[in-house]
Amino acid sequence: MMIELCDSADIGEGEIIRVDVPGCPAIAIARHEGALYVFPDRCPHADESLSEGWLEDGRVVCGVHFAEFELGSGAVHNPPVGCPNLSFFKCEDRDGKVFATLTGGPEHV
Repeated sequence: MMIELCDSADIGEGEIIRVDVPGCPAIAIARHEGALYVFPDRCPHADESLSEGWLEDGRVVCGVHFAEFELGSGAVHNPPVGCPNLSFFKCEDRDGKVFATLTGGPEHV
């Protein structure tokens, strides 16, 4: 079941925002080349916020260890030892609102 996270207009091109959903860990939403990406707001390597990082060349960059995660595939580049890929939630922009399926956890693409 998809739930509403925020207004689509809240996320500018090239931005990452954090969204708090009751009963769920923090969620991050990014917009790159018009597409939306929803993922846990937690670096898979450490308990660090990815929404405090930035987007660069189609990747989410963790602001702490500078690991880079491909938007869509989650493939990790420049990882610290033991850093797995990033997972994403299914999402869509529906009538100006961002919806995502948060039940069942994110998926490795």
